[in-house]
Amino acid sequence: MLELSSVTLCCLDTANPELALRALRCSVSGIRFARTLFLTDRAYDAPGIDVRVVAPLESREAYSAFVLKTLVEHIDTAHVLLIQWDGYVINPAAWRTEFLTCDYIGAKWFWHTSQKEALHDAMRVGNGGFSLRSRKLLIALQDSRVELAGPEDATICRVFRPLLEREHGIVFGSEALADAFAFEVAYPIGKPFGFHGLFNFCRVVPPDEIVELTRLFTPEIARSPQLLQLGRNCMAMGQWRAAAAIFQRILDVDPTHAEGTAALATASTNAATVPTAGRNDPCPCGSGKRYKHCHGAAGASAMVGASVASEDRLKQALALHQRGAPGDMAAAEATYRDVLVREPDNALAQHFLGVIHYQRGELATALPLLERAVAARPGEAEFHNNLGLALAAADRETDALAAYRAALSLKPDHAVAWNNLGLALQARNDVRAAIDAYRHALALQPDFAHARWNLSLALLLDGQFAEGWREYDARLVLPELGRDRHRFPGPRWDGTAPAGKMLLLYPEQGLGDALQFARYATLLAEAGARCVIRCPDALAPLPATIPGVAEVSRDGEALPPYEAHLPLLSLPRVLGTTAETIPATVPYIAVSEVKRTAARATLAHAGAAPRIGLCWAGSAAHGNDRNRSLPLAALAPLFAVPGIAWFSLQQGKAAAQIAASPAADRLVPFPADAALVDTAALIAELDLIITVDTSIAHLAGALARPTWVLLPFAPDWRWQLGRDDSPWYPTLRLFRQPRPRDWQSVVARVQARLEAGALEPR
Repeated sequence: MLELSSVTLCCLDTANPELALRALRCSVSGIRFARTLFLTDRAYDAPGIDVRVVAPLESREAYSAFVLKTLVEHIDTAHVLLIQWDGYVINPAAWRTEFLTCDYIGAKWFWHTSQKEALHDAMRVGNGGFSLRSRKLLIALQDSRVELAGPEDATICRVFRPLLEREHGIVFGSEALADAFAFEVAYPIGKPFGFHGLFNFCRVVPPDEIVELTRLFTPEIARSPQLLQLGRNCMAMGQWRAAAAIFQRILDVDPTHAEGTAALATASTNAATVPTAGRNDPCPCGSGKRYKHCHGAAGASAMVGASVASEDRLKQALALHQRGAPGDMAAAEATYRDVLVREPDNALAQHFLGVIHYQRGELATALPLLERAVAARPGEAEFHNNLGLALAAADRETDALAAYRAALSLKPDHAVAWNNLGLALQARNDVRAAIDAYRHALALQPDFAHARWNLSLALLLDGQFAEGWREYDARLVLPELGRDRHRFPGPRWDGTAPAGKMLLLYPEQGLGDALQFARYATLLAEAGARCVIRCPDALAPLPATIPGVAEVSRDGEALPPYEAHLPLLSLPRVLGTTAETIPATVPYIAVSEVKRTAARATLAHAGAAPRIGLCWAGSAAHGNDRNRSLPLAALAPLFAVPGIAWFSLQQGKAAAQIAASPAADRLVPFPADAALVDTAALIAELDLIITVDTSIAHLAGALARPTWVLLPFAPDWRWQLGRDDSPWYPTLRLFRQPRPRDWQSVVARVQARLEAGALEPR
């Protein structure tokens, strides 16, 4: 029996009391808490449970308000384990005394790392559905500055986390400890202490019990996306009776639910035809073997005799899947699902259905399918490789590495797995090992352009410029990067005899790349070339000020005369740039005095206070934006530093975060329609720019403004590793994450620098 004499087990629920009581009873199995407390709106006879009547909670907001400000009145122990009806203890043996060193710990929030949200930061621990909280925290929440700002757990663990840490000494659990404590979406390798999420019942509740529980599901639960996802997960795991009961409950409330209608038919058919034996019972097929050693065994089909017709259909589906058009993907998905109706344990169909969900970013659905397929056919290298991709997307880096290595142990000549292993190693900043992995991939498949491109980035990150620049041209054969390589007629310049030549130079990627590499026009002009830069209209006024740029041609205009052309990003290779010869003279762009005068007027109200510009997010379309951007809320400690005038340089959707920020009255917003040249003018008049890795950093560096760049743990190649300066921009200082997704440490260092007087009043 686990003794938790300093912990109260508590559930607050006035909507689903029977389900809440079940969760409490599950949680006390094998554990002796100081007290088991149920806060609800009616009296119950529940032996061993202290039932206290509270006013009905009419909304989620009411629940959050109660937890935030009133729960403290009911807790007199050092900690409270706050659970919900769909989140409770599942493995008492996983308890660690280390949990009690935290004032708050809950499962990681998966969606704060998703591509959809484009957020990736150090404030991911905090799911409140199954969470351990100290009374110290509950008391700290009475601070009048802490006000409800959305769900209570997000209010505590994101909006006011910096304040709680700084002024109340609140300790939040680490991500590694959170994985041992509970899971919500990404199921960890070791079974944790608890879980949260109705959609996870398929992993922690026996299927027959799920069937019984559906009768307790209210109409609100039946209409929830969580129950729909549970039904899908039960289908993916072959829990047909449970799936049928779930979709029947959904249809009880919404008879027009199209997915529910189709899924009920599929689940009901399989529930009636698939053997449903206990794992130690005789198998219904009549073999005389126990079910676990026959059709219940991993890799065995649950229906006798997989048909040749199914194999043919899967081949057709795979061909459609590989073509990748939306209609083809939908047809492939339909075939995979149809095959699973007939052969629920068909690992190939499970696997590629999981791949489709992974490609859509639907990791909660993809991972159970991919995991089940690997368990069924552990000898399939491709299954391990694709599982690794999904695990990496879920930020389970260690598990992803294990999956890629499993693939390579089965198929050492798997070039794609070597490339993926390299990416996973590079995400851990193990750059030399990543380079070796990419070289393995290329030795097996010399025309593997993605591996060559990845090798180039790793080499440049490691400072191996000569080979890095040479391999960097691999980007020009990648569809997603080399789309402009044939846009201009005439020869590509090979670096010979620049004197007297008219050269057309053009960017291929983002604004930051264009700003960084346009500097090379000055070198070419010094060698006697005349340079024309072709660029988007928004960028045009800036390269026009670079010494050596003879002309700027805007996209859409007629091409000017030229003798040869070259992408800007190929110039370092052509000119043989080394670490010692990077052209780092700044500033190399300028802003007109008219624009600067207008910018000074914008800043005038700051008086003598240091003026700092802030940019916290790049373009959400960037492939690595979830790592390089952070929410404005994570920067809250900076606004506590007195005597600073803050100006936003943020544009795009992330600028909307200002209105919801407690610092909204301290941060002057930037006009949404401001031109890039106006941004440059404002930067030129600021005392300091604090920015993530986006075009603002390059613009500020090119203008030679003091700039602090906040970098993710695994940075873009141009920032290299192990240094706090930049060879490209002398006025930049780099603040790096010490571990993946740890923005908190970065912000703390920036705050300390500001408090130490890094800037003097004007």
